[in-house]
Amino acid sequence: MGPARLVAGAALLALGARALAKTPPPSPQLLERGKIVYEGATAGCSACHGLTGEGNGPVAFAIKPPPRNFKTEPFKAGDRVEQIFTTITLGLPNTRMVGYPQLPEADRWALAYYVRSFRPAK
Repeated sequence: MGPARLVAGAALLALGARALAKTPPPSPQLLERGKIVYEGATAGCSACHGLTGEGNGPVAFAIKPPPRNFKTEPFKAGDRVEQIFTTITLGLPNTRMVGYPQLPEADRWALAYYVRSFRPAK
């Protein structure tokens, strides 16, 4: 494992530990904020993942591998809201999923909860 990969791994662990310490509780207001950010132009989530979270957004056809279907496919970096928050913040290596660290932290939490809400209840 190269030095760059080790540094990236350490950064991910640090962010994950920080996320666990600051995870807000779910609320209807948080989900509503997540929906606004998801559908808005700032993050652009729905352009790839679609309004329904099924990976069928208007630009999805041009993305290889295709965007994740939040309803049926497992999250690559984990299903816990803290793991989704980390993915939103840092992105996913070797995919088209870029990180959005420029979004306010509260918006990234809202997105994490909203994206997870596409999953059918177990």
